[in-house]
Amino acid sequence: MQQTEAKPDRQLPPGPPRKKLRTMRRLAADYTGFFHWLHEQWGDIVYFEVPNGGHCAVFDPDIAEDLVRKPELFQKDTPAFAFEVIQSPCLARTPFGDEHRRLTDLTVTAFTPERTAAFRRIAVSEASSFAKELTEGSTVDFRAEVERYTWNALTTSMLGAGRELGPGPGLAMMRAAKLSFIVFAMPGYKLIRKLPLPHDLRARKAIRPLDAAVYESIRKARHPDSRETSLIAHFVQATERGESDWSFSSDSEIRDEAYAAFVGAWDPAVHAMAYIPHYLSGNPEVRARLEKEVDRVAGDRPLCAEDLERLPYAEAVFNELLRLQPAAPLLVPRRAVRDTSLGGYFIPKGTLVKVVTHVMHRRAEYWEDAEEFRPERWLEGQACPRGSYMPFGLEPRGCRGVPLGMAVLVSGLAALVRKWRLEPESDELPADGLEVGILSSPIRTRVVPRRAA
Repeated sequence: MQQTEAKPDRQLPPGPPRKKLRTMRRLAADYTGFFHWLHEQWGDIVYFEVPNGGHCAVFDPDIAEDLVRKPELFQKDTPAFAFEVIQSPCLARTPFGDEHRRLTDLTVTAFTPERTAAFRRIAVSEASSFAKELTEGSTVDFRAEVERYTWNALTTSMLGAGRELGPGPGLAMMRAAKLSFIVFAMPGYKLIRKLPLPHDLRARKAIRPLDAAVYESIRKARHPDSRETSLIAHFVQATERGESDWSFSSDSEIRDEAYAAFVGAWDPAVHAMAYIPHYLSGNPEVRARLEKEVDRVAGDRPLCAEDLERLPYAEAVFNELLRLQPAAPLLVPRRAVRDTSLGGYFIPKGTLVKVVTHVMHRRAEYWEDAEEFRPERWLEGQACPRGSYMPFGLEPRGCRGVPLGMAVLVSGLAALVRKWRLEPESDELPADGLEVGILSSPIRTRVVPRRAA
């Protein structure tokens, strides 16, 4: 990894001319392409300006690690609006310190062997239904199918409620969250955030049926004889039975924590699975190896939860998908709270610093055949250079629900390849947008039975 020499005091990182509107137009025209251009032109740390202020893009793992080691200098900065669905700080927004530690412990302790086994059983059951409901010879919007499957699996395992509502409430919440990041980048954000914005009001209305179901789930979890295994049940029982040193002040805080965790799991799951038809149809040798592994493990019997640990190639497929198509092309930015330095350069107070995973995951210095889809690299040892793969964030802010997310992904993939080959109508990869999984349009896909392929 490149070592950056110290620069003269107050020298900004290199970057494009400070023409804010021109830079903003280029960024809006090709979001991920813009950051690849910055790295190709100016190196491992780049400074640029848009109308809402100064930004710094980081493309080097060592500099990224240095960034997260300085929480007192660079604080995670996420949009906060007066009328948004989630009002509590939650783990994602809690500053580093004792409260962050205790909330992290509460979430991590949810993933006991018993609860993880229950999550896997739910994922396998929903995946089997997902595959069975597809129809031979039909053409489907695969994104919508994946939204429904992952919604069913994750609402059941995380919220303990809401499956029967379908993904509509969650889609409204996700659109509002993503639109908030656009507003966050606009001049005047601090004023705009206080207004009742239409997307927030629509989301609050759409989410009401889910709210009612979640509050009922919280009530059931409080019953002395409750056998609920959902994440929300853990939040209730661990805090109210003295198994955690965290306490919630209200049911709405429990709801918000569960919603934040749910959104953090649902978005990457949809994003990763949506690319399956394109990457498997374009790499038939990968598809054949995957089918062989699933057939060997499950044979003619139904897939079961215990099978998931015996599908290393299926897990490698998703590791490789998340390398090439990370759900978050950039990690949530951190704002410099005062004038400081990073990577040997001066970083002014207020600068938003962004770690760009979409570039780091594809750098030829760190990855052999960086642009190729090669799941086997994850089974060969030393596939992942230190610090250069971060689809689930950086510690101490890394995603705590990776075991649950991977269970949903692997179950869905295994169930599909046992029965179907999915052929996308277009060779073009799905485009980014404001939907869940940041995909903007339907993914028209033909459902072909394996025996006819």
